Amino acid sequence: MSFFLQGMGLLLNIYITNRLGAASVGIMTLVFSFFGFIMVLANGNIFLSTNRLVSEELGSGNKNCSRIMKYSMSFSLALSGFFAFISFILAGIISVKLADNPELSIAVRIIALSLPLASIGSCIKGYFHANRRIDIPCTGDILEFMSKWIVLIPGIIFLLDKGLSIYIILSVSILFGELVSFIYLTFKYIPEYKSFSAYPGNVSKIRNIPGYLKLSVPILLSGYVQMIMSSLNEALVPIALLRYNTSAERALSEYGMFEAMIIPTIFYPAIIIGSLSNIIIPEIARANSAGNKNRVSHLVHQTLSKSSTYSFFISGLLLMCGKNIGTIICPSDSLVGDTLVKLFPVIPFIYLEIVLEGILKGLGKQNFSTVNSLCEYAIRIVCVVVFVHSYGFIGVLISYYASNIYSNIVRIIFVCKWSGTKFNLRDYIVLPVILCVFSCQVGKAIVNSMMPVSVSLLWNTVIHVTVSAIIFVAVYEFSKKFRNERKRRILAH
Repeated sequence: MSFFLQGMGLLLNIYITNRLGAASVGIMTLVFSFFGFIMVLANGNIFLSTNRLVSEELGSGNKNCSRIMKYSMSFSLALSGFFAFISFILAGIISVKLADNPELSIAVRIIALSLPLASIGSCIKGYFHANRRIDIPCTGDILEFMSKWIVLIPGIIFLLDKGLSIYIILSVSILFGELVSFIYLTFKYIPEYKSFSAYPGNVSKIRNIPGYLKLSVPILLSGYVQMIMSSLNEALVPIALLRYNTSAERALSEYGMFEAMIIPTIFYPAIIIGSLSNIIIPEIARANSAGNKNRVSHLVHQTLSKSSTYSFFISGLLLMCGKNIGTIICPSDSLVGDTLVKLFPVIPFIYLEIVLEGILKGLGKQNFSTVNSLCEYAIRIVCVVVFVHSYGFIGVLISYYASNIYSNIVRIIFVCKWSGTKFNLRDYIVLPVILCVFSCQVGKAIVNSMMPVSVSLLWNTVIHVTVSAIIFVAVYEFSKKFRNERKRRILAH
């Protein structure tokens, strides 16, 4: 379902780009990066905090989560309420500083109203993730997405040409989506609260508010550090491109294509990795809280092995089909396709970061995660400042290579150390690379030999990706059965 929702979001980005132009999308991306900035401030990483703390309570044998949920909801409501109030009051100043557009101040105030709804909703989602009931947060995401589109599509089609600002249309869609999701999640949570409150709660690991803050504040600060550094990087990129390019429109077009097309395309297949990361956080937190080191090590090995295999395969697909994909989603400019191909070697590092962060959070190594993320963004920002000024858009790619390779090698080293997992070169690199090369090359050979020349670029690419994916899954499942059978025979002897 996440694949479908993110895919529709990517199509929306393409549609808006074609409708407004890449330069306009660059400006819009800057504005909504600020909206995301406010939302992260107000949310305070409460999903992750609730997910981990509830999981640890369940792992320690306590079934009564009323104290943790009371603290989490109170904390998230106070935080989101504070930033909603600040955003509402300062909306006029914000609109002048960002875009000098009075309609933006209305959009900021609308977004401010959605902050408490989104924060409480994230808290409830964290609870259900910790309880392995992923269907409820998933349904909430679907309802939120559908509600946004109910407002967004008619607004863009019928109201944009009549002079209504795209900022107001998007902000209203966000508020409506958060409201619908909040109502659904609250409706599902109330019976849960009545149920777990019936259990005795005197064995809770968190006995008071200072105890809760001691565990949750580092998670909050980690989110803040990543958000601040990410926002600083996003602000510096268009400034550096403006200095390099003689045309401001070209600089904003490059930035718009990077944020609205290239990054969403790269991270679209990572939805599977993100889902695995969300699942692995409570599992590792439970096992770690129960002192089950063998299970922690097993979970880490399985996660790294499967994630590496999938990441290398997607990297191979981008090498083979990246140019075609770029031409399909942006036929007017070759930058998208060229960039997708150039970024293929760093894809495994980008994808592994998602699960590595999940493992670190499950292990409770939040402080390390914060420091490492700070170093990652510091490297990225330095590269943007140094290289974009001299090499233009190539400097943006250099920043992604340098920051992702360094930070994720460090993450792998410490994850293996703290989980007691030995780095397995065969399972994490050799076999994934062999499977990637075999699947992509055989898929290409089949498509080239069987597909007529008259087939469109779109269908040629879709068939190539589909055939390669089928071969990948088939060979992976066969090799897994072969290894399991070999282990069984060894144990039998």
